[in-house]
Amino acid sequence: MIGRQQERAFIAAALSPRAAAASVLLLGEPGVGKTLLLDTAADEAARAGTRVLRVRGNAAEAELAFAGLHQLLLPVLDGVDGLPVRQRAALLGAFGMGEDPAPPDPMMMSLAVLTLASQVASTGPLLLAVDDAQWLDRGSCQVLGFLARRLAGESIGLLVAARGAHRPDWLDPSVPHLVVPALAPAEAEELLSAQPEPPVGPARRQVLATAAGNPLALVELARSAARDGHLPAAGPVPVPVTDLLERTFAAQVGELPGATREALLVAAAAEGVALADVLAALPPGSRTDVWQPAERAGLVRLHADRIDFRHPLVRSAVYGAAPFAERRSAHLALAEVLAGDPDRRAWQLSAATVTPEEPVATALEAAALRALGRGAVAEALAGLERAAHLHPVPTERARLRATAAYAAVVTGDIARAEALAAQASLPDGDPDAQRWISAFSGLVEMLILRMERAFRLVVPDELPGSAQIDAGVSTIATGIVYHSGIPAQRERVRPMLAARAADEGMATHPFHLWDTGVTDPYLHGNTVRGHLPAVTAAPGLIPTEKHTLGVLCMVLDETETAIGLLGEVVNPQWEDAADFHAGTTAADLALAHLDGGRWADARLGVERLADRFLAGRHNLGTVRALAVLATLCALTGESENARRHAAAVLAVTEPAHALATTVRAHRAAAFAATALGDHAAAHRHLRALFDPAGAPLHYHLSCYAVADHAAAAVLTGHAEEARTALRRVTAEVGDGASARLRQILLRAGALLAEPAAAGPYFRQALEDPAGQRWPFERGQLWLEYGEWLRRQRQIADARSALAKAREIFEGLGAGPWAARAEAELRAAGVAVDPARQSALRSLTPQRQRIVRLAAQGLTNREIGERLFLSPRTVGTHLYQAFPVLGVTARGQLRDVVEREPGD
Repeated sequence: MIGRQQERAFIAAALSPRAAAASVLLLGEPGVGKTLLLDTAADEAARAGTRVLRVRGNAAEAELAFAGLHQLLLPVLDGVDGLPVRQRAALLGAFGMGEDPAPPDPMMMSLAVLTLASQVASTGPLLLAVDDAQWLDRGSCQVLGFLARRLAGESIGLLVAARGAHRPDWLDPSVPHLVVPALAPAEAEELLSAQPEPPVGPARRQVLATAAGNPLALVELARSAARDGHLPAAGPVPVPVTDLLERTFAAQVGELPGATREALLVAAAAEGVALADVLAALPPGSRTDVWQPAERAGLVRLHADRIDFRHPLVRSAVYGAAPFAERRSAHLALAEVLAGDPDRRAWQLSAATVTPEEPVATALEAAALRALGRGAVAEALAGLERAAHLHPVPTERARLRATAAYAAVVTGDIARAEALAAQASLPDGDPDAQRWISAFSGLVEMLILRMERAFRLVVPDELPGSAQIDAGVSTIATGIVYHSGIPAQRERVRPMLAARAADEGMATHPFHLWDTGVTDPYLHGNTVRGHLPAVTAAPGLIPTEKHTLGVLCMVLDETETAIGLLGEVVNPQWEDAADFHAGTTAADLALAHLDGGRWADARLGVERLADRFLAGRHNLGTVRALAVLATLCALTGESENARRHAAAVLAVTEPAHALATTVRAHRAAAFAATALGDHAAAHRHLRALFDPAGAPLHYHLSCYAVADHAAAAVLTGHAEEARTALRRVTAEVGDGASARLRQILLRAGALLAEPAAAGPYFRQALEDPAGQRWPFERGQLWLEYGEWLRRQRQIADARSALAKAREIFEGLGAGPWAARAEAELRAAGVAVDPARQSALRSLTPQRQRIVRLAAQGLTNREIGERLFLSPRTVGTHLYQAFPVLGVTARGQLRDVVEREPGD
């Protein structure tokens, strides 16, 4: 290798065991030498005793689910028997080798890959070398992105090479990258002189100028000049080096025998297909020696089981130079021999087809559904889109596009979903099909914060008000109703749901329960709660049903159940958690964590989503995530950040009529103002949650702000206004309050009662142990009860109540409220020690979770399965946490955790 000392040193340092996570990304234009650098690093690692697993992406397999991952792991797949049962089943399912018909859990499948790699690395270092990553299938990329974030503590290196100058979106920004530059002039001269027949004189200067330091261009242009006496004609306008190289390769191919050119075209169309199948697609009697002229010309390399093009540009030159009729013939011949591989056959037929053909569309749809069954949603989306393009029947095209639109929603590609939904609309289509298509379109409109248009698509004006509304369609409609909070929309769907209920009774399908519970959470909440244990425990729930039930549980204050259900659908550790359903599921899980006092988990779940909002990607998931982050910032004392985030949310949600998120943003701003002692601002934000007559503006969420509104109103001289709001909320809720809301209503009653009459309200609220499930609200209750007791001269009881409040707030990290409790304790005559610094809470959120799980007695493997880490990584985290915590043994962790306030 000529030159490249700096590049090789960079790679060596990035892959060093001393690196935080041994990984590196190589970027650059075609031919600049990325593959040579990758090959050199891999070869040097292998000579040093490192096991090397390799994969090279290719365009022909970019739509085949987990094709790249299978190629990477094939040499070690015999190790799957050593994986835990769930991991083994998920990995085999992703490869189409499992027995379970249900789609594999993507997180569990990725964990299986990490565990398998970790097992291999336990006997010696392992390097994963990924070339031409721009052509890897999306599912494989997601798994590699998962691995890249979890290499700390592992003897595993990751070396990725990709075309271009931009980092692939699936690769974590922390992975160091190098844009491989062109060779310096002196190095280009040296490389050119090293060729068998280096050009001289004007030809040499022309090669150097044209190649511009690109090593492949230098080599090929020198070869072309030696063979032809001149360079390929570039025309009057200079062309990029890549195009010139393709012309050079095409010229070399044009000089080969006709049978070799035909065989090369089949190989180019079949990249990734086994050599035996490529041979079978050639004319009868063809043998492997048909490629010998191309091999002698340095265009291909023949192996026992495959044929490799010397460079991807050779493949593209061969394929691009052939007329379509010849390419079509090659694809059809390959499709015929690939009858036993229906996915590859479908895409070969697709490549041979330009006009609508129903059999091809049917084959592509079947391939897409198989990809979906293996958990590869992005590949399923590509298949459905192509199937829609090739189907000759308009109603079927619309159906396929609507299905593809939903797949795009699941993957978080909202712009693509919007385009597909628009294409799916059929003004003269089948009415039943059109209703579903409009519903999917409405879902997309809701996700991009167009609430009024979304509702009109799902519940058109011409639909009779007493008409029944189908499950699924109704679920979208009631979701819009909840997020918009527009009274007219709610009143429109209520009679439709009543008509269905009269026909079917209180059905216990997840979607029926959602419709009933989310539209009238107080009127029907208790009835729905009674059905939830059986429905949520039912086997075979699909992710959409789990998401729906999880949010319903959150609405009805079944917080722990909500966390369990939503945590099965997304996990903050999973790279695509922010993409599923446009991030709405991740935001929902964060909200449940926020309610349940798991603030570190809540923050971890929304930070990436909130960053997307701040970068201009405004949709329902990102804006709700920013509202959660604003609330967390307010509660933990980051008041300025909280106010800034809340203002950004309000600027988007108020014009969009997304009232549910508007309410959350106002509450976040009110918390921030309270923390700063600005009670007038707090009152202003909380007053905005009720109409001029004091009725809750959002029929559900505004009710939860009634006690905070009361607190701010009392401090600013608006107590009577708050009493009116409390009466209206109490009337709205009736007998349907959850334990949480009862605690809030009693707190509001205590704050607004005459001083001598407040005690019974406080005591009744605190007597219900269920209120402890919402620790911040419980802490507020203890704090205000303690303040009331002190004013009533009941000092001993006040001290006890205030100490409990301080303990809860310290445990949560609610600094401003803990400081307020400390001030009240001092006023009650207690010498308050400064808040002790928590060693446990000084750890990262992930390390805190590992310590807490270890304290419960879980093994490293069990912890790894919960947090999607390898057992080795879990062990590394514990090893690094022990000195910080002042312990030397695992058995001491329980004492550390039990000493924490609030634990």
